[in-house]
Amino acid sequence: MPTPPETSASEPDARAGFESLALPYVDHVYRAAYGLTGNPAEAEDLTQDTYLRAFQAYEGYRGGSAKVWLLTILRNAFIDRYRRRRPEPLDIDDDALTHASANGNDVLLAPGAEEQLMSAGLAEEVDRALGALPPEWRLVIVLADLENLSYSEIAAITETPVGTVMSRLHRSRKRLHGALMDFARLAGYTRTMGS
Repeated sequence: MPTPPETSASEPDARAGFESLALPYVDHVYRAAYGLTGNPAEAEDLTQDTYLRAFQAYEGYRGGSAKVWLLTILRNAFIDRYRRRRPEPLDIDDDALTHASANGNDVLLAPGAEEQLMSAGLAEEVDRALGALPPEWRLVIVLADLENLSYSEIAAITETPVGTVMSRLHRSRKRLHGALMDFARLAGYTRTMGS
């Protein structure tokens, strides 16, 4: 996990204050970074970038939730990296991106399917499905479902209205559900009702 950047002898109070504020959330920041990148090395780099930016901005920190503050910095660092790699704008709310998923009421898991799914690489399929989401959708689902943040906290981090957060979260979950049900169906682990 990242360590705070080296500081001069004139900054020991700032460093100690930053460490006590920010280091308790390093696992949360890394988990969110991994959720965004899907790659352990990139997640570590993004986490270190986040902590470097946070330390540099610490003097301007005005209180509030340190976790939300750090995750906002993470979001901005991720967007900066994404834009450097892809100069074209993101179109993250396009309804055409919504995957036609199966109706959750018409599918049942076959007996013993849970153990079979886990041994068949479900975790890898979840990572793949999460990675296929547009970055802003991925961020919302990571913050909501892995970090258990409220809609208002996510709205503050993503700098979007609460309604947009709710919409992105719904679309993300629907897309993930569809992708994972497709995986289960193709692997033969589900059957439709009445079969």
